[in-house]
Amino acid sequence: MTMATRCPSTRALSLFLLFLGTSSLVDATGGNTKAACADTPYPEYCVTVLSACSKSKSADAPALAEIAVHAAANTSAKAATLARSEEKGIKDGMWWCMDHCAADIEDAAARLGHHNVRLADVRSFIARTESDSVVWNCDECRGDGASKKNDLLSKDGDLEKIMGVMSALVKRVRVTKGTNVSPVKAPTPSAY
Repeated sequence: MTMATRCPSTRALSLFLLFLGTSSLVDATGGNTKAACADTPYPEYCVTVLSACSKSKSADAPALAEIAVHAAANTSAKAATLARSEEKGIKDGMWWCMDHCAADIEDAAARLGHHNVRLADVRSFIARTESDSVVWNCDECRGDGASKKNDLLSKDGDLEKIMGVMSALVKRVRVTKGTNVSPVKAPTPSAY
């Protein structure tokens, strides 16, 4: 009867193959980021936004959600300014629509723009805006004859994309009221 013996080189080879298999799960572009973004409404945009923050490569789900919240705050602040400037140019009765759209975006910028993100509060904000059917673009406020712009406020523009991404990432994180996540500096809107 012969007994199988273990060879040290077989053990080393097994460890090497195990290491190689796990290292392919997390790549240089942030495998955690790609995995987190896969089920968001805009996966490629999500990866671009989150990857702009160097801490995203080693971030867990709550930290990725926080990065998305900061990016949404930055984008909504820029979009609110744009909406207010467009409102000034509207001469017909649609000015009230743009005023309402700008107010929703300003509210988002104010609620999301806190230094210390409280994901429970962000989740409540998301639930309220969804129940109120807030749409994160102002296309309906641009008259029938007006050309549809491709900017922050347009359908599938940056504001709508980041709000969808943020919502998906925040909803995945289990939070309790008052839970704070350590601050992460978000990428500026021009970085994505």
